[in-house]
Amino acid sequence: QDIRNTVGNIPMEWYQDFPHVGYDLDGKRIYKPLRSKDELDLFLEKMENPEYWRTVQDRRTLADVRLSEEQLELVRRLQRGQFGDVDFDPYEPSVDFFTHEVRIHPVTNRPADKRSFIPSLVEKEKVSKLVHAIKMGWIQPRKPKENVPTFYDLWAREDPNSILGRHKMHVPAPKIPLPGHEESYNPPPEFLLSPEEKLAWEQQDPSERRLNFIPQKFRSLRAVPAYSRFIHERFERCLDLYLCPRQRKMRVNVDPEDLIPKIPRPRDLQPFPTTQALVYRGHSSLVRTLSVSPSGQWLVSGSDDGSVRFWEVSSARCLRTVPVGSVVKSVAWNPNPSICLVAVAVDEQVLLVNPGLGDRLLVAATDQLLDSWEAPEEERIQPVQWIPAGPEERGKGIRLLVQHGK
Repeated sequence: QDIRNTVGNIPMEWYQDFPHVGYDLDGKRIYKPLRSKDELDLFLEKMENPEYWRTVQDRRTLADVRLSEEQLELVRRLQRGQFGDVDFDPYEPSVDFFTHEVRIHPVTNRPADKRSFIPSLVEKEKVSKLVHAIKMGWIQPRKPKENVPTFYDLWAREDPNSILGRHKMHVPAPKIPLPGHEESYNPPPEFLLSPEEKLAWEQQDPSERRLNFIPQKFRSLRAVPAYSRFIHERFERCLDLYLCPRQRKMRVNVDPEDLIPKIPRPRDLQPFPTTQALVYRGHSSLVRTLSVSPSGQWLVSGSDDGSVRFWEVSSARCLRTVPVGSVVKSVAWNPNPSICLVAVAVDEQVLLVNPGLGDRLLVAATDQLLDSWEAPEEERIQPVQWIPAGPEERGKGIRLLVQHGK
């Protein structure tokens, strides 16, 4: 079988998660060979197969290739740092094609072309056309460059009435808050810190302090000493003004009505069902629960009339009715498509029902799976009791009853 890879020169990691490695001329997939060998199988094959050491895996087809003698010899020569071709001689004598001596005769004895002595007629015609265009004024000569000054006024041509004018875009610096009673040289007694508050202020982080100074009391304004941190605070103030990214926020007037999404008209939402097509008739009381099979072909419904009905979705036919004798609280179809089971919650128990719909092999495999269960030797304490169904209940389709105390 020809399993050559035809995808071209692309990284084979692209096919790492796929079961195929390429496509043939007909567009069909070329599947990878099945590889289910573990480390033990590879070790046994390495011990038993005498050709294991000369077998390599092709990265493109993932097939095992046995190297021939010529290929082994090529690998050995490459490992020794030699040339791959056996007949190649790296030490051949070099042939000096050119020499430093000046020769009388040229290398080729071919005479010069005739066109090297005669002026070109094509170039003569092009030059005559250009001369005629200059005479007629169709082609203007290049004008000399004007002497543009190196320095110029950036705002010389600025429109003073524009919205983005320089004077209108000025953003003033934030103002310093006015001093309060704490900054007074003679503050009221309630603004002075007690020894405990002063100790707590000193232990706090500078960023967490409510005040960056300790209020002090002096008898007169002449007794106030010079502020020691004046230069430092002015420097920080200038640094804040320099590093502060100021931006003017342009206010956008938005109508609140434009923010409310427009509800589409019912005419634009068509097609939607306008006529009643299917009616599932059969239940005589309130329908509490529904569940659709994983394939979407069947529908199960539970009602207060004490019955569970199975319907075909496309035709609304009631294919089967299972009386359970009480109000059905919930039904659920098994999401696994390979098992045909429906769980029905009735009173204090859950019934596992095999409806017998669809593929016969699927229905038989479900019964065989339930019948093949064997009880363990040591029973574990469980909150529920699993009771096999009796002959009468098996006739209805019930296979197991899960009894609960609540």
